[in-house]
Amino acid sequence: MWATGAYGYLSDYVLWWLVFVSILFNAWCFFRFHALASRPRTRLIVGNLLVGLCLLATTCMASETYLRFVSIETDSYGASMTTRRWKTAYTTVNSLFCRDAEWSKQKPAGVRRIAFVGDSFVYGWGINDPRDRFSDLLQDRFDQRSPGRVETMNVAWCNWDTPKELAAIHDVVLHYDVDEVVLCHLPNDIDTLLPKGSAGNLVEAPKSTYFNTESSFLFDFIYHRIYVRRLPMVSNYCDAIHDAYFDEQIWSRQKKRLTDVIDFCQQHDVKLRVALLPFVQTWGERYDGKKIHARVAEVFTQRGIETVDLLPVTLTRDPATLVVNSHDPHPNELANRLFADEIWSAFYSGPLP
Repeated sequence: MWATGAYGYLSDYVLWWLVFVSILFNAWCFFRFHALASRPRTRLIVGNLLVGLCLLATTCMASETYLRFVSIETDSYGASMTTRRWKTAYTTVNSLFCRDAEWSKQKPAGVRRIAFVGDSFVYGWGINDPRDRFSDLLQDRFDQRSPGRVETMNVAWCNWDTPKELAAIHDVVLHYDVDEVVLCHLPNDIDTLLPKGSAGNLVEAPKSTYFNTESSFLFDFIYHRIYVRRLPMVSNYCDAIHDAYFDEQIWSRQKKRLTDVIDFCQQHDVKLRVALLPFVQTWGERYDGKKIHARVAEVFTQRGIETVDLLPVTLTRDPATLVVNSHDPHPNELANRLFADEIWSAFYSGPLP
């Protein structure tokens, strides 16, 4: 258990307990053996410092214990140590490393297979029960309306961009007899096209170069939840993504990626639909989700691809009510229900083909 990283290493935790006990012991020795009449001013100053240090050490040790053994919470990049415990506790993957049941290569007769393809928003990052994801909610609706007629597949992984999504589409179409693909496009599907070192090209949290944050859950929490989010490469992330869509050189490359998805599906006689997933919580000065979604939608609608924009359903709500936690802006269960409602209304309210 201790070697998995879910609870850190026992040796680190014991070391912090030794430091904590040492502080308390030295404070006790000072008050027990230092003469009251000897340098009373110095004794008062040192005593106050030791009392403050003991209170701080107690707070830190309690926080360390809570974060190490109790807290199970994700962050945006999956880098914090509490996120590891979330993954251990709440995620299982199939043989293709997707967070879904095992799929049979032989499709049952009379069943229509629909693959929802995307990144962490589709994967259900931060959502404990995968049945609360929009792809699973849509499966429930299909089961209620047409039992046994439709099988949805959640084909997603964190940090996938458009080429990785196309590779996944290639695999499920050729090996799992998929009838329909719903490409779940997110604005950051473009970020790997940004120049190396750009604020937008950020698929994982920067690592500390000064100390090993993994020696302490408390240090790890402070680093990822407080320090990292203030780094320019993180705080400027949304603006960098926005700028990429209106840099014609970058956009032309992303547009080519999107048309590659269209071409592949048409060549293999697979119906393609597109759901434009929004950032439910954004920051920065220039980010404009409406303009980005409109630019992406145009690529698909010009080719006759059915497209639904999910941004409008989030604009009338407080973003804090739609994210999994205050440190992680991935969509929560409520946001997934809203997405499911819109996708169902746009694509599946009528009879099946």
